[in-house]
Amino acid sequence: MNARESLERWTSGSLDFASVIRNFASGVTRWWVLYQVSEAGEKPVLTKGKQRGSRYVAVFTDREAVDRVQVEHPEWLKLVEEPALPFLIRVFRSEVDGMTFNPGLPSMAMIGRQELHAMIREYSVERLASMPGAWVPTQDENLLLVEMQPEQYTVTVYVSEADAAHIARRSGGQAKHHPWSVIFRRCRELGAEAPYLHFGLPEQMPLSPQDAQRILGAAHAALPQPPKEPPMPSMTAPQPDRAKAETNPSPNESASTARPAPASGSPRPERPSKPAERPAPSSAGRPIDPDVEAGLRKLEKATLEGQGMGNGWEVSRALAELRRIWVVVDQEGNMVILAGQDQSPIVDFFTSEAHAWRLIEEARRKNPALPPMTPRLISTRKLYRALAPRKPIVWINRGSEEAWTSITGHTLPYVMELKEQMEQGAARNT
Repeated sequence: MNARESLERWTSGSLDFASVIRNFASGVTRWWVLYQVSEAGEKPVLTKGKQRGSRYVAVFTDREAVDRVQVEHPEWLKLVEEPALPFLIRVFRSEVDGMTFNPGLPSMAMIGRQELHAMIREYSVERLASMPGAWVPTQDENLLLVEMQPEQYTVTVYVSEADAAHIARRSGGQAKHHPWSVIFRRCRELGAEAPYLHFGLPEQMPLSPQDAQRILGAAHAALPQPPKEPPMPSMTAPQPDRAKAETNPSPNESASTARPAPASGSPRPERPSKPAERPAPSSAGRPIDPDVEAGLRKLEKATLEGQGMGNGWEVSRALAELRRIWVVVDQEGNMVILAGQDQSPIVDFFTSEAHAWRLIEEARRKNPALPPMTPRLISTRKLYRALAPRKPIVWINRGSEEAWTSITGHTLPYVMELKEQMEQGAARNT
């Protein structure tokens, strides 16, 4: 199945996006991109999105697709063949809202930043699996570590030497290529199942145990066994503008720690040994609409499959399909923002009333002076519309083992776009 066919099947609903990007990562190694040439330089041609002011980079999956498109003033355009993964990363790091594949053709498809991020993951894992190792900022023999949760570390890896060198200039040391045996041995010593990809860069993300198996499987290697020699020392680097001195993770590691942005604002708290007293559940005696309950279960399933931060496409779709969702409100019925991360607010959504109470209890344990709060099941449309312009970090079931968080603040704007598309489709079918 070629790229154009997979896009057509995706837009028709007969193929899921995960299958599309797997097909692309294994078979599409380059994009064809039109650049507009002017005295100011060269810029990729942009297309308009469905939302006012949105911009998408026009990309073609093959040369034949380009030849089928007629353009005005071809003398002002330049066609460039771009390597797939580096170009995806460049687009994600820019201020555009996504990409439009094969504009003007039956296979035309638009992807937002969530899908673009998922595509970067798939291409990165495919690329890493073909490499004998990865680039890691290294000081002497100390690998750069990232603190995923309090006292839980893993190694951060980079596909390119240039990106690793950029981070090394901030953290100290230099970019060094380490074999997978060294990287996964250190992960195992730390109790981590997989490394972290591109820490400190806009597309940063944790790799899953399945990603790790794919990388090692392609290299015809097994997961490393605990080494008999002394553990390899590592270093930790301060996250920009938020370095914090703490006790060393080990005698060989430095004192400053780093947490990736998606996890640092709200590490999962320990559960109190004795739960706080709570008022009677607000929905007691009022059964939840079966459709809403089914939607909440679907959302929880998507977050579980995301393993903390992944599966953004399915989570976003589940959020868009929901009519009502659990939040925490004050006595006046206003949604409570319980945490913040840098300049971005954190919004907490829950798939059940019990999950919401768990976070309320934890917040009250840390600050007994907090005013009364309670969970409430509220309409999503007005909620999303009010929150989306603020581009908050989204947490689902924060404080539980099933917690999930968005990678960027683009989740809710994207969910709103999906929700509007669904409603327009439903209106056309009535």
